Amino acid sequence: MELDSEKELWNGKQRAPAISSSEFARKFGQLRQMQDDQAIVVTHHGRGTHVLTTVRHYAALQQSKINDSRESILTASVQELANCLNIGVLLIDYDLRIIVANRVAHVQLDCTDGELSGRKVFEALPVFQDSLIETYVKRSIASKEPYSAEIPSLFRKDTWVRAEIYPFSKYVTVLFHDITDDMKVHRLADARKSLREAIAVHDGISYVCVNTRGHIEQAEPAFCDILRLSEDRLLHVALADLIPVSQRVAFREALDRVLSGEGTRTIDSAVLSNDGRELPVRLTLAELRGIYGNEGAIALLTKR
Repeated sequence: MELDSEKELWNGKQRAPAISSSEFARKFGQLRQMQDDQAIVVTHHGRGTHVLTTVRHYAALQQSKINDSRESILTASVQELANCLNIGVLLIDYDLRIIVANRVAHVQLDCTDGELSGRKVFEALPVFQDSLIETYVKRSIASKEPYSAEIPSLFRKDTWVRAEIYPFSKYVTVLFHDITDDMKVHRLADARKSLREAIAVHDGISYVCVNTRGHIEQAEPAFCDILRLSEDRLLHVALADLIPVSQRVAFREALDRVLSGEGTRTIDSAVLSNDGRELPVRLTLAELRGIYGNEGAIALLTKR
């Protein structure tokens, strides 16, 4: 079928053949021979009014429209789900374009809400360029393997993040967990372990932990040696009962203040050993705080 070139019209970026409405009926037999993916514009006074295409082509266009609609709904659903999470989430397609970024990710990356979606990830976030994140994202796209790393944050000083990268059929998901508190806890735990080891070999220092009622929950070996009693004998004993009667009131007052959250106290006192001797000590009392608040106190003893 041949159509006049002057009657061809632009359809988007491609030139589509056109036919006037007056010629449409006369040439309909020829028009039916069009290819499956061909479209012909029907004009009226030179203006396009309708498009003639095959059923197969029309069905393909409709399916494409449905797929686009489903993709849009899916993206919106993923966005809503990601916004419910308390970790940073980036959903990146294989063209390295950000499809979804939740609110936490925007906060972590110092961006305003909605600023990242639709942008190329390494253009929108140049801090990722030449970083381990860029390497792992590109490797994940190429190999379809997940990656994870615990690294100093690229967004803020003195913070740590765990980055987890998971590939899917069309996208890569990047999760950012703020693990600063965990890193601090682990580092402090190492310091506490070293401190306990140092106390264990220092014959002039010992400590004991008491609950909110002032009863012993844990007794360090050096403390047991001072009192000449095993830890089993000391557990659940009121620490005040190990203080001489003459100094018991001052000790209880100091312990009550510590347990009430009024700060650390240091007093000169004494403890009673199993053989009845009074051993002069300096007692430092400090509050023990846990996730749910006050959990007791620690008593540090040094010989005088």
